Order: sequence, then structure tokens, then C-alpha cells
Amino acid sequence: MNDFVTESMESGIQVLCLNRTDKKNAITLDMYQALTNALRSAEHNDQVKVTMLYGLGGDFSSGNDINEFVHIAQTPEKMEAIMAFLQVLSCYKKPLIAGVEGRAVGVGATMLLHCDLVLASREARLQFPFVQLGLVPEAASSHLLPQLVGHQKAFEILVLGEVVSATQAHEMGLVNHLCEEGEAYKLALFYAQRIAALPVEAVALSKDLLKFRGQDDVQMALMREGRIFKDRLRSTEAHQAFTAFLSRNK
Repeated sequence: MNDFVTESMESGIQVLCLNRTDKKNAITLDMYQALTNALRSAEHNDQVKVTMLYGLGGDFSSGNDINEFVHIAQTPEKMEAIMAFLQVLSCYKKPLIAGVEGRAVGVGATMLLHCDLVLASREARLQFPFVQLGLVPEAASSHLLPQLVGHQKAFEILVLGEVVSATQAHEMGLVNHLCEEGEAYKLALFYAQRIAALPVEAVALSKDLLKFRGQDDVQMALMREGRIFKDRLRSTEAHQAFTAFLSRNK
């Protein structure tokens, strides 16, 4: 595993934790690779019945590491590590549960669209700030979000990039259940335990039936977004947005 991604097993539940707390769990290429490896390994491990995603330190994830993205923009082929993770995530056959505290930004929010259950603190906040960074939506969010909330609401969320509160996310169906601050891990683990106790094959087949009809569309959206995203990384708009973002942080 990676220093910033920890893995543990609890009674058939694979728990993957983002642990780069000083950067609000911003995800690096090495972290993507670690997550990809962990999910691929779990697919072939009969001991794993459910996978749970969680962010340590009070935030789920602040999204991609912008400092690293500045360098990726010069060598877009490095995006393959990100695409590999998104493909594994979108095709993952076992139940996938997320426990969300604090901020879930960018890919930290879009990856939730691929989860089977999302449990969140009432203080959690989702944000999809791709356009503000001169980019476009990713992780098939341009396909999945309109299906969930309709075109107009999806346009507002993905283009304006305003913060979506946990209550709003719950009302829109992005989040299954809410809990008090600091309780998301416990609640996600509770649901993971419930699922792990069910007949494994019946659960897997049920997930496949639920996702089967739209899987080709998801993969097509993922590839199309990826191509445009890669081009946008080299755009003047993205370069200016990254520079402004990093200046503000300094």
C-alpha cells in the first residue's frame, strides 16, 4: 500500500482510508495507484465481501492534488493512473460503501456516484469545481449526475460548482443516510456489516442487475470525459486557474 492510503480487514470488510490529512486527503498519482491495486486485489479475494472508503482527519477528500496537476499538464500521459482507478471503481463488482465527513471535492465527490451506499455527516459538503479550474467533469459524472438529479440541477452543480450541503445531497439522492459529525465511519461500518452478513453471490448478482443496463454508457462517458479532460489540462484557461488557485493557497 501507499503511506497515504491504509487498508484493513474487518470480518470480510475491506476498509480503505485516505490518510493525507495535512492536505485534506488530496489524492496523488501514487494514491490512485494504491487504491487501484487494493480494489483489483479485493476483486479476486473471496475473503472480501464489502469495500468501504473513508477519509481520515475530518475530510473525505479535497480532490486531486493541484500541485501535481500542474506537472501532469506537461505530461498528460500520467493521467493513465487516474483513468485506471476510475475504470476499476466504475466496474467494481463487490458492494462499495463510503463514509463521508467534511469536504468531498472534485474526484472526492464524483467517486461517490459509483458507490452503492453513501453515509455522510450532516456537516459534510460536496463540491464539483471543475469548470472553475478550466476543466470538465470526470468519473462519468456528466452521465451519472443528470440521471440522478436531472439536467438542470446537474448543470448547476457541475458548471457553477457551488457547495452542496449534506442535507441537499441527501434530498437529491446523492447520500443515503445522514449522521452526526464524527459518526460517518461508524454508520458506514454498520451498513457494511449488514451487507457482509448477506449471501455473497446474491448480493453481487443484485448489484450487477442494478448496474448492467447503464454500464456501457458509463464507460463511454468515462472515456469521452477523459479525452477532453486531458486536452483541458493543457489549455490556457486551466493554466491560469491553477496558477490563481496556488497563489491563493500561498
